[in-house]
Amino acid sequence: MSDDMLIHFASNSSNQSDQSNKIAKLEARMVGKASSVTSAVTQPQQPASWSAATKFSDPPESLPNEPLSSDSDDDDNGGEFLIQANTQKRRKFEDNNTGLVFEHVESAADPRQKIVDSVDVAKAASDTNKRRQSRGRGHSGSARGRGTRGSDQTKVNMVFVPNGQLEKDAKEPLRRDDPSSFEEEIMILREKVGALEEALRKSQLLNQELEQELKNVNDAEQQMKPKRMKTLSDLLISVSKAERQEARMRVRQDSLRLGNVGVIRAGTIISETWEDGPALKDLNVQLRNLLEMKEAIERQRKSLKRKQPDKDGTDSETGVQEDDSLIQDEIYKSRLACIKREEETIMRERDRYELEKARLIREMKRIRDEDGSRFNNFQILNHRYALLNLLGKGGFSEVYKAFDLVEHRYVACKLHGLNAQWSEEKKQSYVRHAIREYNIHKSLVHNHIVRLWDIFEIDQNTFCTILEFCSGKDLDAVLKATPVLQEREARIIIVQIFRGLVYLNKRSQKIIHYDLKPGNVLFDEYGVAKVTDFGLSKIVEDDVGSQGMELTSQGAGTYWYLPPECFELNKTPLISSKVDVWSAGILLYQMLFGRRPFGHDQTQERILREDTIIKARKVEFPSRPAVSNEAKDFIRRCLTYNQADRPDVLTIAQDPYLMYTKK
Repeated sequence: MSDDMLIHFASNSSNQSDQSNKIAKLEARMVGKASSVTSAVTQPQQPASWSAATKFSDPPESLPNEPLSSDSDDDDNGGEFLIQANTQKRRKFEDNNTGLVFEHVESAADPRQKIVDSVDVAKAASDTNKRRQSRGRGHSGSARGRGTRGSDQTKVNMVFVPNGQLEKDAKEPLRRDDPSSFEEEIMILREKVGALEEALRKSQLLNQELEQELKNVNDAEQQMKPKRMKTLSDLLISVSKAERQEARMRVRQDSLRLGNVGVIRAGTIISETWEDGPALKDLNVQLRNLLEMKEAIERQRKSLKRKQPDKDGTDSETGVQEDDSLIQDEIYKSRLACIKREEETIMRERDRYELEKARLIREMKRIRDEDGSRFNNFQILNHRYALLNLLGKGGFSEVYKAFDLVEHRYVACKLHGLNAQWSEEKKQSYVRHAIREYNIHKSLVHNHIVRLWDIFEIDQNTFCTILEFCSGKDLDAVLKATPVLQEREARIIIVQIFRGLVYLNKRSQKIIHYDLKPGNVLFDEYGVAKVTDFGLSKIVEDDVGSQGMELTSQGAGTYWYLPPECFELNKTPLISSKVDVWSAGILLYQMLFGRRPFGHDQTQERILREDTIIKARKVEFPSRPAVSNEAKDFIRRCLTYNQADRPDVLTIAQDPYLMYTKK
């Protein structure tokens, strides 16, 4: 019996040991399952170790009492009871874990509630573990082992809590501060967030209102733009019409005083001639009267000299006659001097009238060209350029003063017209020439070069280029009004011209103007000189040597201002910026002395026929007016006959005569 007892006790002990092992395995499986369920739910919202204590620590009222006590009585009920009890515990854990999942979802929506719930659950779990340990000490070793494992598991779960960064940051203030102060801080933060959200909402509303207001303004602007342009163009047209009437009235008045153009018919040939007006006729009459009086006095002087005193008379009578002769001769001399002064005054007056007559003739020609132009009805070109009055007409182009209705500035519209009778080849050549000029001119931006703003086509035979408007005269008109300029004035003009030339020669692609003359130098309202008309300009290619590029347009240009190398007929001339240096020297000479140094009184045909420029090896200076030696030396350098010895633009620009130093 003792052996049976020993066998029974051994089997019972082994059975208890096996049951204890089974229980431990079941608890480990339950712990793993609860962790996996909880982490699967909370992973998208928080880190894995977010609330490990909450997973396995339920509130005290939710923990089962009977199944826990059955753990200590497993020796009486056997393995079946243990499995049943552990199955119930597993169901309880699953239900509790499901509740915990919902608690975690709610805590994700409310961080403060999450923190408080976690703390309460942790406390409940701690109390439950303490009760388990107290009951486990009064039961079998297997129960104590399970109680110890449960306590250790709780400790492990509590250790996992600080690993979650958000949990750590959220629970730190609870350990340091009072919960009520924390709630107050939360409320303050909520109020601030609410205030910021309200300010953001108001700013968004204000932004929407401003955007709508800006849209309304833009819409109104677009609606008013045509009306404004129409009103502005109407005002400009009314002013231009008044200017046209005033110009024609002034021409009529000047014509009555200075003269008019008359028509002479000789058979089938009709020619125009100028008929002087009363003012010029009166001056001419006065000059003739003074000339006749001068001749009469000269005859009286000669007659007085022929009269000799009578030698037969007394000495006293002879002395009286000699004194009378001397006095009479002095009277004649005085009268001749007075006549000379009157003659000089009348000549100055006549010169002034001649200048007025020249201006009158130009104005009459302009008015006639304006009346015959097809653009004289104040058209608006390209929907923005309002044509006003004609400025001048050339061979194939007309230049109108216009107003840019978009940029609100005055511009010069150069209208290029193709002759309908031209062949297609000639038309294409002219168009290519104009496009080439545009491509050269459009990229030039300098204070002493006229700007080119725009180009567009008007019809099949007409296109337009928009240029900077210079309200002043050109140098040609200035020299016609005042043939001789003071050296100070001439010097500053030539300095400005050379500044423009230096800009053309410092570009990556150098440009030779090739047509510098008084008509291509304009002045703005402030007197700034600007170079214009790049129709004959040449672009110097990169592969051109030091000798220059070939002149392919020989015969073009204004002969009085071209250097000798441009007239070579034996070979193709090579040109460089030295062409512009020669032309600038001619301009300075003409401004200082009132005439061109070579072929002044000759036509271009005669210059070409007589080789006037080819023979111009040395420049001569008149004695009057007085000009400084520095100016003469500078002109000599510019007009150096040999092209190789003549300086180029960049070299001559360093001449002291072109430098201004502060005195």
